[in-house]
Amino acid sequence: MTPSPFVRSFVPPCPGLKTALRWVLSIGALGGGWLTAEDFQGSAHKLEFDMPPIGYTSAQATDPVAQLEKTRGTVAAGAEPYHPKFGYLPRVLELLHVSVSSQMLVFSKTSVQRHNIDPSNPRALYFSDEVYIGYIPGAPELEVAVVDSDLGTVFYTVHQDGEEPLRFKRSNECLNCHGAARSMGVPGFVLRSLDTDEEGEIVAATDTSEISHCTPVAQRWGGWYVTNAPADWVHRGNDPGHEERDEARKKALIRKITASRRYPASGSDTLALLLHDHQTHMHNYITRLHMEGQQRIAEYGHVRYLDTQVRAFLRYLLFTEEAPLPSRLEAAGEFRAEFQKAAKRDSQGRSLRDLDLQTRLFKYPCSFLIDSDAFRKLPGLVRQKILDRLHTVLLGEDTHADFAGLSAEGRQAVLEILRDTCPDLTAGW
Repeated sequence: MTPSPFVRSFVPPCPGLKTALRWVLSIGALGGGWLTAEDFQGSAHKLEFDMPPIGYTSAQATDPVAQLEKTRGTVAAGAEPYHPKFGYLPRVLELLHVSVSSQMLVFSKTSVQRHNIDPSNPRALYFSDEVYIGYIPGAPELEVAVVDSDLGTVFYTVHQDGEEPLRFKRSNECLNCHGAARSMGVPGFVLRSLDTDEEGEIVAATDTSEISHCTPVAQRWGGWYVTNAPADWVHRGNDPGHEERDEARKKALIRKITASRRYPASGSDTLALLLHDHQTHMHNYITRLHMEGQQRIAEYGHVRYLDTQVRAFLRYLLFTEEAPLPSRLEAAGEFRAEFQKAAKRDSQGRSLRDLDLQTRLFKYPCSFLIDSDAFRKLPGLVRQKILDRLHTVLLGEDTHADFAGLSAEGRQAVLEILRDTCPDLTAGW
């Protein structure tokens, strides 16, 4: 079964020096030559999340879709608006508070609805902090993935038929790909960057290891369109069927996709791609800690064996291994404004959602997802272990080499922002 909606791409290299080097790099990252925050200290084996104390498949979801369905009750056919071109997509975006300005386009056939995808008809993805929606023009279903504070990622489909009521159907089929090592062994997201042929079929062995903010931009977005990146950025996007980029062909393709009226927004936003790279991997991290913490507590009554995992999580949370941006990004104003609407600001007007976009993604080195229901609902012993270690790092008392790259100014700013904006997490700080 092919990966479902929220997948970016990795596959064996084609002959040639460039792809050979790419393969060597991926083997090093996967084989343990060096381990970084993105691989959870190598602990990405699949957890038995269908067994107690988790029981993923049988557990009642409490995510935003589950909550929405409770309040909507039974909805008759025709009760929800059905767009003549986009079907239920506009209404689903509205109901789940997802901005159309977050649109990203992927042309690799990495979805269960792969037969509806090709470079001229890419799959569109839209997302917020905890909701991800996939739309393919002409495909029978919308694909929805939602972060549940207890279960990790929960998957749904919406049938695109105006004669039927708008109904979210929970699906566990996606777990074939979204519940294994690539999603850190838990129900989560799989981001891929790979080469495709001219039809969007993936080219075996060109895949890049797990994509996150740690991945160099030059290795990202294979199989994706990137319509507003700076001209000097080198990346793997916009290139179906050609290993060596033809700049004139690429520009013509981008103009065609940007002008397409098959989608409710224009293009595939670079800032959205960067944020998506960061936050999907962070969601997987939180889910992994949640589920592994539950299992350790049930088995041992403590979480002392999670020390290395917590340290790896903190490296990712604090962007200690973030790949630098190649140059300044001029972000699309609409999506930037949408993202920053939820900003909580400290007494000096600072927020963890403040963007840098000069050499790094964020101005202050701490993920905004620390201020999320998923983080707050981590098992208490796990959450406190993280917060205690984080406090010592931000105070400069933790001298471990993992955090040596954090500046004193950056640590102090994050400490002050968290004290003001997350008082429930920082009591005693």
